[in-house]
Amino acid sequence: MDMTAIPATSENDANEESWELPSSWCWAKIDRVAPVNPSTTFDGLPDDAELPFIPMAAVAEETGLIDLSARRPVSAVAKGYVRFQQGDVLFAKITPCMENGKVAPVPSLAEHFGAGSTEFHVLRPLAVEQRYLWYWLVSRRFRHIAQRNMSGSAGQLRVPTAFVRDSLIPLAPTAEQGRIVERIDSLFAEIAEGEAALEDARKGLETFRRTLLKAAVTGELTRDWRDNNQPNETGHGLLARIKAECGATPKLARGKKAAASPPLDTSDLPELPEGWAWARLGQLLSHLTSGSRDWAEYYDKGSKVFVMAQNVRPGRFNHAYTKHVDPPNHLKDVERSRIQRDDLLITIVGANTGDLCRVDFNATDYFVCQSVALMRPALAELSEYLEIYLIAPDSGRRDMQKVIYGAGRPHLSFDQIEALPIPLPPPAEMLEILRRTSELLGAYSDTLMMLEAETADAARLRQAILKSAFEGTLVPQNPADEPASTILERLQQSAQRAKAGHRGLRKARNGG
Repeated sequence: MDMTAIPATSENDANEESWELPSSWCWAKIDRVAPVNPSTTFDGLPDDAELPFIPMAAVAEETGLIDLSARRPVSAVAKGYVRFQQGDVLFAKITPCMENGKVAPVPSLAEHFGAGSTEFHVLRPLAVEQRYLWYWLVSRRFRHIAQRNMSGSAGQLRVPTAFVRDSLIPLAPTAEQGRIVERIDSLFAEIAEGEAALEDARKGLETFRRTLLKAAVTGELTRDWRDNNQPNETGHGLLARIKAECGATPKLARGKKAAASPPLDTSDLPELPEGWAWARLGQLLSHLTSGSRDWAEYYDKGSKVFVMAQNVRPGRFNHAYTKHVDPPNHLKDVERSRIQRDDLLITIVGANTGDLCRVDFNATDYFVCQSVALMRPALAELSEYLEIYLIAPDSGRRDMQKVIYGAGRPHLSFDQIEALPIPLPPPAEMLEILRRTSELLGAYSDTLMMLEAETADAARLRQAILKSAFEGTLVPQNPADEPASTILERLQQSAQRAKAGHRGLRKARNGG
C-alpha cells in the first residue's frame, strides 16, 4: 500500500495521534498534498523589484495574520532567505515561535512572490485547500506533536523538515474541505467578536486601575476622609519621626553611609493636600542593596531561593520562576542580601528595569541577585503605600522611567532610587488609603480573573472546533463528494506519468 494515502480506518505507525476518520477521508503525508520547502525561483524578476519581506515578528500568533509592510529588492533576498509565493503556508520551525502558533497562510500578493526568515518552513498546497492546511498546522494538536519531535540545542530547537514532510494530515474530500473552512471561519469570527469585547473590557479595567492608583497617591481618593478627620500626626511629623529613629543619613547597606542630600526642590512638584509632605525615597528606607557578583559557584544548589529579575513583576512576585542558590553563611553578602517580609524589590538592570513588587509572604532564605535591588522601608507600615506609589503609571513609575539610563542595557542606580520624590500622607490617612485601594483593587483583580477565564475559554473553544473539524464531525459528509483517496490516487498517477516523461526525455537526449 502507498503510505502517502492511508485509509481512514487503518492502523498506522506514521502518526501516534491518528484516529478513525469518515469513510470518504484518508490520512495523507503532508508532503504528498503540500510539498515542504519547494523550489521557488525569482527568475524573470528585475533585481530592483521590491518584494514583501516577512521576518518572524511579522507573523501573529495563532491568528494567521501577516504584516506585509516590509519590503526588500530581489537582489537583497535572492540568497540567504526563504522564498515563497502567494497561496503558500508559512510554518515557524524554531522554538518558541512554533509553540506559540506563528503559522500563516500567504495571501494574494501583487508581486506573487515574497521572501522571509529562514526559520520558516514553506508548504505549498497541492491537493489540499490552503486554509484547511493552515488550520491543521496551527491547531495545538499538531503543534504538540511537532514540539515532541523538535531537535537541536536548548533555545535553538527546531522542527525538522523530515518530520513535517512525513507527518500525517486528516484529508477530507476537496468539496468538504471548503465547507469545513467556511464553517471554521464563521465560528472563529463570532469568537473574535467576543474577544474584542473582552479586550475593550480589559482596557476599561486597566483605565480604572490607573485612575485609582493616581487618586490614591494624590489624596483625591481620601478627600472626603480629610474633610471629616483631623490626624494626630502629619506627613511632616512622620518624616521627622523616621529621621529621629533612623538618623539623618541612614546607612543603606552599601558599605558606607548615604551622602547627605540637599533639600528636596518641590518647586516643580504638584501641590499636596494639607498635612502631606514631600520626601525623598532614601529618607524612607533603612536598607538598600542588591545581590553579590560572586555567587556563581553557588548557583543551582541547595534549597535557598535566588531572586532574579524574572521574579519581579509590577505589583506582584512571580513564584512560577525559581532559581536556587546555596551561599555559605560565612560570606559577608549573605545577610546583606537576605529578603524579609514587606521588603520592596525593584529590577535595576535589563529590559524590565523599574518593575517593582512588595514581598507579601514569609521569604525565609530568599536572596536578591545583582540585577534586583532590595529596599527596606524604615517603618514596615510604609511598605504597601510605597509599592502603590512606585507602581502607579502616573506617579512613581513615570518618575523612574525618566531617570533610567542606558539604551542598550537599561540601568537604575541607587542614587536615582534614593532621589525619587514621594508624597507622604499622615499615617492615619495612609491607612485609609490602603484600606480603600485594597478593597477596590480586590474587585479589579476579581474582574480581571473573570475576563482572563473567558479569554481562556475562547481559546479552548477554538481548539475544540478544530478538533471537531479534523475528526469529521463539524459539517455533514456528502456521499456525492469525490473521496480524498481518489484524489490522491489521481495525483500519484499524474506524478508517475510526469516522472516517466522525464525519463523518456533524458533517454532521447542521450541518444537512446
